[in-house]
Amino acid sequence: MATPPPHPNAPQGNPAAPQGGYAPNGAPAHGQNAYAQGPYAQGPHPQNPYAQDPYAQNAAYAAPGAAQAPHPPHGQNPFAPHGQNPFAPHGQNPFAPAGGYDPAVAPPLTPGCRICAAQPAGDMTVRQHTGLLVAMRFSKMEGPFCRSCATAIHREMTTKTLAGGWWSPVSLALFTPLTLLWNLYVRTRIRKLPHPTTPSPTGVVMDQGKPVLQRPLAYVVLFLPALWLAAYLFNEMSG
Repeated sequence: MATPPPHPNAPQGNPAAPQGGYAPNGAPAHGQNAYAQGPYAQGPHPQNPYAQDPYAQNAAYAAPGAAQAPHPPHGQNPFAPHGQNPFAPHGQNPFAPAGGYDPAVAPPLTPGCRICAAQPAGDMTVRQHTGLLVAMRFSKMEGPFCRSCATAIHREMTTKTLAGGWWSPVSLALFTPLTLLWNLYVRTRIRKLPHPTTPSPTGVVMDQGKPVLQRPLAYVVLFLPALWLAAYLFNEMSG
């Protein structure tokens, strides 16, 4: 059965479609612009301001005229989180501020003096020996010490060794000379230490006192032969 020709005054297309190109069900007709202007047309939806060009990251495939994302400088970590140093080399603390102090790579701080906490200080041990008639006593002071405190301790302990280190045969022949030689070596190390660059943070300052050779107790050893001789004569006379 043949289809009758359309009426010459009938509109073309869907007769129920409103002007502007919309189909009755609200969807745009095939081949028509959904945002076509007309009495019932609506303006185009605003563009998503956060929409990004998927090709803008790669300059080789970027669309002509598209804005490209800035590339990180050479050697910079593009995945560094906020607050992390992106230029931190391998093995360095990445959370250290750029150009600031990094304890992972900075040289460790030297410990201060154990007496006054001043710096610089050196590790050393000063010894003292006391010889009794039937017994012996060994004493020592271990650092770190600054130059001032080390000098005061060395003078005190060396003087006491010179005064009381001769009162037993073994101390006289062995331990007292060895202790004095050791303290003489420590004295050379003390002289190589620089003077404290900062005052004592604790306020404790040791009195260095007079040098060893200016103390009367250091010369007890000179009277020792006379004392041994007096003891020998007393023993002979009483026998």
